[in-house]
Amino acid sequence: MKWKNFWSKWSNFQDKQLEAEQAIDKYDYVLYGGAAGGGKSYFIRHYPIKFLIEHCFHKLGLRGVRVGIFCENYPALHDRHINRIPYEFPSFLGEYKAQQHEFVLNEAHGGGVIAFRNLDDPSKYMSSEFALIAVDEITKNDKETFDFLRMRKRWPGVSKTKFIAGTNPGGIGHNWVRKLWIDNIFDDNEKEKDQFYFLQAKASDNKYLDENYFRTLDSLDEKLRKAYRDGNWDIFSGQYFSEWDKSKHVVPGFPIPEGWKKFRAYDHGFRAPACCLWGALDYDGQLWIYRELYQSGWNVEQLAKEIIRLSGDEQYDYSVADPSIFSNTGMIDKRGGSTIAESFANNGVIFIPASNRRIDGWNLVHQYLYWDEKTFPRLFFFKNCFNSTQTIPTLIHDENKKEDLDSKGVDHAADATRYMIMSLHETRTPSPVNDVQRKLAIMKAEQEFASNPLYQNLYD
Repeated sequence: MKWKNFWSKWSNFQDKQLEAEQAIDKYDYVLYGGAAGGGKSYFIRHYPIKFLIEHCFHKLGLRGVRVGIFCENYPALHDRHINRIPYEFPSFLGEYKAQQHEFVLNEAHGGGVIAFRNLDDPSKYMSSEFALIAVDEITKNDKETFDFLRMRKRWPGVSKTKFIAGTNPGGIGHNWVRKLWIDNIFDDNEKEKDQFYFLQAKASDNKYLDENYFRTLDSLDEKLRKAYRDGNWDIFSGQYFSEWDKSKHVVPGFPIPEGWKKFRAYDHGFRAPACCLWGALDYDGQLWIYRELYQSGWNVEQLAKEIIRLSGDEQYDYSVADPSIFSNTGMIDKRGGSTIAESFANNGVIFIPASNRRIDGWNLVHQYLYWDEKTFPRLFFFKNCFNSTQTIPTLIHDENKKEDLDSKGVDHAADATRYMIMSLHETRTPSPVNDVQRKLAIMKAEQEFASNPLYQNLYD
């Protein structure tokens, strides 16, 4: 078998898939896809054959190398990949071992193994090693799953192990995937920043799609059309806050007018981020979130100190917080506080309990975000509230309780926003009264006083 001729004819990769091949040669973490119909699952299923035979066997002389193709659960794994093996993989390449869920290459081709695995419990692979890891629909998984799989990406003799993934926008992992591959925002400890690469693929890249498929995409409503046809990462199926539009809800910062009422809202966290938001209510009842503190790993004393520093000499009507911080923790801090709220108070930040009626609260957030051609939204975020504007639009519906959002998502800023909106008993900051309005009001009151018999009788 002339390998290169076979591979070119059998894989039948299109231009964008050939571009993905080249990207994997250069980068160790490649995300391929971002829209429906781009051929990402086909690529993920076929490319490991080339990696095992051409790179590991022919180039490095290694036999029995293992790679893994992962999906979020077994039904997805079967529907997207395993059921295609008998029709796409010729028998002279190797054999699918159904009991092990593995495709094993013949010894003539190096005896490499493609292991088909699900991610319902990634810890099952604690002792596993893979020279290449491919994850289909990676946004169906959380960041911890990715971090765990990274530790399994190793193989003796393969110095450049690879991680490839395909996905559409959306899912519980939408935010962290976008952060790494689309926005290239990394933690300070990330040592492989230059190895992350995103290759956008759209349905228009796939010449084998029937024209009816494009008509279907074009028939979707505007938001879904932008997500699945155009690969817009701001919009996706299952998005909880479907009203969100960056161009409408995210604004440049400006000095908050002195007369606007100000509030703070806090969602507690230590391992998960703590989030404090600062909001101002204008004269039309619009809420402007103008500052945020978003921090994990800090204790109450550190958080309180930073909240005080950021607040400066501003005055607030009140500050609300997650009701759970008012529960007795069973521990006493150095100043005698037995609840997180008391510890904050001991450090100079006074909170009152927020309402935790989730569905009512989310309904209000929907109302504040809502806009149409004739209506402005009532909720805005300054651009400097980076974590809020990045995480809130990525939240998805709870699969078991559609009215609620999935709390496994990054919902800290959303919770703080909900607490603040639920606390607003006034619809707007009362407009100031100028001198003319004040004099007119006094004249009207004097006229009403003079003409009211009840008042006149007081002087009889």
